[in-house]
Amino acid sequence: MNLSIPDLIVEADRCVACGLCLPHCPTYRKTGSEADSPRGRIQLMRAVAQEIIPNNTRFRQHIDLCLSCRSCESACPNNVAYGALVDSTRALLVPKKSLSLSLAKPFIRYRKWMNGLIRLLRLLQPLAYSPWLSYLIPAAKLLPKLNKPVRWQALYPATASKQGEVSLFLGCASQALDSATLAAGIHVLNALGFAVHVPPQQTCCGSIARQMGDVAESQALLARNRSSFASDLPILTVASGCGAGLADYLPSHQVQDISAFLMGCDWSQVTIKPLPQRIFVQDPCSLKHGQKSHAAVHALLKKIPQAEVLPLPGNGQCCGGAGAYMLTQADMAKQLLNDKLEAIKTSQAALLATSNIGCSLHLASGLAAQKIPVKLMHPVQMIATQLGWTGHEDK
Repeated sequence: MNLSIPDLIVEADRCVACGLCLPHCPTYRKTGSEADSPRGRIQLMRAVAQEIIPNNTRFRQHIDLCLSCRSCESACPNNVAYGALVDSTRALLVPKKSLSLSLAKPFIRYRKWMNGLIRLLRLLQPLAYSPWLSYLIPAAKLLPKLNKPVRWQALYPATASKQGEVSLFLGCASQALDSATLAAGIHVLNALGFAVHVPPQQTCCGSIARQMGDVAESQALLARNRSSFASDLPILTVASGCGAGLADYLPSHQVQDISAFLMGCDWSQVTIKPLPQRIFVQDPCSLKHGQKSHAAVHALLKKIPQAEVLPLPGNGQCCGGAGAYMLTQADMAKQLLNDKLEAIKTSQAALLATSNIGCSLHLASGLAAQKIPVKLMHPVQMIATQLGWTGHEDK
């Protein structure tokens, strides 16, 4: 939801400053500063919008430090739309002139450009931990082992009695860095009797551009997706960050997290192999507070016979990934990541599920740095594996 300045002021006025959001805000818990709390930020947004205080560097620092995790929304008794407030503030009051974002636009918009970049990075990946590459590309250490880019078909027919048809959203980061989860999702959907459409003209969801204050780019990406997907078919997302952004800003379409969709399907046609292990689940903020579908992940994994599904301790706090946040606010992102790593070590987790590519990359980098032996997977990959998927289809 994009707000004008007058609408932003009206929505900010709905905050009664009760403070119930404070213990749920990751940055407030770390800094103890009222200006880094949802209540404090809303007061700052309103004051700057009304030109009561200056729109200066200090104001922008407090807004930039916000993760947009939206945990405050879930705690707010007055249902203040904090996500819309911070998105609109970044677009209207904190415009970014980011050279890195400008350079990245062609790679984010067009799959051919992204695939070319992935091929180049695959060649350079053996050098990922060299000082010069880390200096040139700060995100190099965050990258998982890169696979060859996938040539997606426009349609993947059902392999069982047909239940229906769906569309699959690829996303820019997921199709580049986590094609295995997309392929696993297709495998599961086909096995359950769903034909899967993969519109070739689809593009990035626009969330990172919106987070960086580039509303024009975000709207252009949304417009392209709006024309690429059929409005009468569900759009399924494997990355909850994409799903939350599309659900908020593409209301003309039926956007749904893949785990939530799968929970409404008939599973009588398939047999899931047992997995006698404990599976800990990390709830992405975008799934829990944006799409409000995190419970579906736990329920889906419980379909695996003999699996013990448990929430990762501290699930109420953001991991610090938050799209580009892990790069733009590295210090705070690291503090939040360390809390997650401590929870993983304390719980002795060996198998961890998460439903967002940003969380996955952030957690994986921390696990690798501390040499913590945890297998990190998307829940749909876990289900697909127990259905006999070997990871080689759809490549």
